[in-house]
Amino acid sequence: MNILIFEYITGGGMVEQDLPSSLVSEGELMLSACANDFNEIADVQVSVLRDYRLKNTEYEFVQHIVSPEQNYSQIISRIEDSIDALLIIAPESNNTLTSLCEKYSEYDFLLLNSSTQSVALASNKLASYNYFKSFDIEQIPSYELKDIPCIQTDKIIVKPKDGVGCEDIHLINSYDKTENIISSDEQNKYFAQPYLSGESLSLSLMCSQGECVLLSVNKQIIIEKNKSLELKQCIVNANVRESFTEFAQNLISTLPGLKGYIGIDVLVLENKILLIEINPRLTTSYAGLKSALNINPAEHILQAFLHNELLGLENSNDDPVVIDIGKQYAA
Repeated sequence: MNILIFEYITGGGMVEQDLPSSLVSEGELMLSACANDFNEIADVQVSVLRDYRLKNTEYEFVQHIVSPEQNYSQIISRIEDSIDALLIIAPESNNTLTSLCEKYSEYDFLLLNSSTQSVALASNKLASYNYFKSFDIEQIPSYELKDIPCIQTDKIIVKPKDGVGCEDIHLINSYDKTENIISSDEQNKYFAQPYLSGESLSLSLMCSQGECVLLSVNKQIIIEKNKSLELKQCIVNANVRESFTEFAQNLISTLPGLKGYIGIDVLVLENKILLIEINPRLTTSYAGLKSALNINPAEHILQAFLHNELLGLENSNDDPVVIDIGKQYAA
């Protein structure tokens, strides 16, 4: 089975733009982890797309070099007959992940991503909030910017509706004017939430047909910096899974188009689990799963897509693994 991995940042998605070092580091982390995982599976051959500025001779797998003269779309079209499956790792911002899933779901190879409809919904954080609200999922309240006066906390988080991690987050006081931070023509692209003090966690899930296996609960070390938030460290498999399995299953059952690896950000406040957002893609936490659990998560992904089945964790380990973000990696 020939699997092509397209990590958007390192794989030529920004071939005509400057490459932000933090995003490259995050992309390299996820790409290296999942490519090596797939490469260890019998009868699987891995290839990757690579920005011409990031050619890496250390990789054991085939690299298709993307340049301004030959973009990723042209390369995928050229080699599509030799591809059995494509895994896309891309940010939700600017509709990137959704548009890529929509485009390549029309090809003959297997797309190892969630359905386009599910990706589109999860990518819009305010739309997904309203969707899950109808299923009585506990969440952090979310508001259009015009409704900020309804928020009772002293501090408020303003962030993009299609944001990724801590990207472009603004921490403001309740009396601040958002016009001083975000231009009037950009206001509709943001939403607001009360800033609540609790335990920030992420859940790593494997999903198929409305069912899920909770792989790990990961602690996120987040700090306030320059009126924003910054993820400094992620401790993969830091918390006991059993306390979160019911929440995870109730959530995933409402969106059966989610498939394969999914990340969920939550806040635990006064013993209550509150949904922050769903990341319908590989997340940084994926890179710690193999060491933490002594499993190959790529095998779990293939099982979900090839057989619509979820592998259990009966023989797994339970060791925490620390991923330092800071200067090296982004959330």
